Amino acid sequence: MPLFETVKYKTIKKETKNIELREYSTFYLANTTVVLDNNYSNGFNQVFNYISGENESKEKISMTTPVISTSTEKTLTTGFVIPSKFSDNAPAPSNKNVQITKIEKGLFLSIRFRGKWTTSNFDKYDSILKSFIDSNNYKSLSSRYILRYQPPFVPSVFRRNEIIYRVEETS
Repeated sequence: MPLFETVKYKTIKKETKNIELREYSTFYLANTTVVLDNNYSNGFNQVFNYISGENESKEKISMTTPVISTSTEKTLTTGFVIPSKFSDNAPAPSNKNVQITKIEKGLFLSIRFRGKWTTSNFDKYDSILKSFIDSNNYKSLSSRYILRYQPPFVPSVFRRNEIIYRVEETS
C-alpha cells in the first residue's frame, strides 16, 4: 500500500520504454505562482502550509504525489494534488496566493526519468517528449507539467520525475 495517495491515471498505450499515453481522471491542485528558481522549489512552502491547516476550515490535508509544476521564463506554479476524498470540496485557502485549480479529465503523453531537479535535466526530457509528439500522431494542447514524486532529501538517482503534456491524437 503506498504511503501517499497518487493522482489517478490509466495507461492507454506504452509508446517507448519511458513514454506513455495516459488518461488522467479529473483532479484538483492547490497551487501558487512565484518567481522561478533553478531548483523549481519556490512556492512549495505556501502550498505546504495550506495542507498543514492554513485554510478556512483549519483542516490538515494529507500529502499526495506528485508535486506538479508549470513554468514560464520567469514564474513557477507549484501545486499539490488535493486528495480524492475532497473531490471539488477542498477547504478554501487562507493565503490569497494559493488557489484551487481543476485539471479536467483527458489524454496526456508522459516521459518518466530519474535525476536532479534542474532546468537542464527537465529541458533534456522535455525536448525528447516534444520531439516524440511532433513526429507522431499527437498534437500538444498544453504547456509542460513537471511531476516530482519524491521529497528533496531522496538521492536524485532514486527520484521519479515525469513531464506530461495534454494531447489529442491527430491520425
